[in-house]
Amino acid sequence: MKAPMRTSSFVLTLVAAALFPAGAANAQDPGPTSPAPASTPAAAPDPGSWRGLYVGGGGAYSNVSVEVGQSYCDYDCYWGDYYDYDQGDGGIGYNAHAGARLHRYVAVEVNYLRAGTIGWDKNLVYMPEFNDYYNNRVDLDMQVTGVSVLGIVPFNDLFEIYLRFGAGFWDGESTQRLDQSFGEATVTRSVSDDGTGLLLGVGFGLNLSRSLQLRFDLQTVGIDEDVLNAQEDTSLDSFLFEVQYRFGAN
Repeated sequence: MKAPMRTSSFVLTLVAAALFPAGAANAQDPGPTSPAPASTPAAAPDPGSWRGLYVGGGGAYSNVSVEVGQSYCDYDCYWGDYYDYDQGDGGIGYNAHAGARLHRYVAVEVNYLRAGTIGWDKNLVYMPEFNDYYNNRVDLDMQVTGVSVLGIVPFNDLFEIYLRFGAGFWDGESTQRLDQSFGEATVTRSVSDDGTGLLLGVGFGLNLSRSLQLRFDLQTVGIDEDVLNAQEDTSLDSFLFEVQYRFGAN
């Protein structure tokens, strides 16, 4: 009886030796782990989502546009009224602006335009105070402070277009030389005038970064024709090239 018991004990010892090391190894080795999910890189902020204050400025090319009457027909045109306009000799100036982006699609803005000296020449202008016709030779200096609302349409994060609507508070001074068209009389005078006109514009903005933008802007504001010694509707038209900085947009 002792021999079988020794045999059984020996078999149990072998079985235990085989099982316990395997269990210990399993406890020490947790086995293969699942790879951590790859992190998705954060998307670059959209410049169009920015809200806040901004300032900018740059160069300006300005000219005057004066209505000189209808072309092709004097009264009824079947396609409607058609008016012709004359332009002067444009001048180089500068512009500065400050604004607040209230919404992705809306901003309010104040801008100051200093137009360069604009030349205006027009012959055979009737002068009621002299009861005669004179040839105009005018040099005009003009400055405009504009207050406007911008409706903005952003495209991706690269560029945007906008429309401008507001009021332009203008102040102009001109030096006028008037030569009698059919005589030898010459009148030289200075004329100063100011007023408020409708300010309209369209622009294009190119985002260099979230905080810097290049702007190309076309603006027009109605002015009094007296500063040019003209007889019909007159406007000051400007092309602006500007750099804009946005606060807190980095």
